[in-house]
Amino acid sequence: MPVTLEVKGENQMRNLAEKLTAEGVEHKLWIERPENTPTCLATRPYPKSFIASYFKKLKLCK
Repeated sequence: MPVTLEVKGENQMRNLAEKLTAEGVEHKLWIERPENTPTCLATRPYPKSFIASYFKKLKLCK
């Protein structure tokens, strides 16, 4: 089931993407052009128990 979480800014999204890359978690960071701004990060489907630790500090987007 898809979940949408909120980050506080561009730096937090880029740091999360770097951490996921370092840990070998498959993901995609969408970059808006021509502004070169990250707008979305998506992971491939993983069991919640495996991926929850990376996203536990983020809040649900309302």
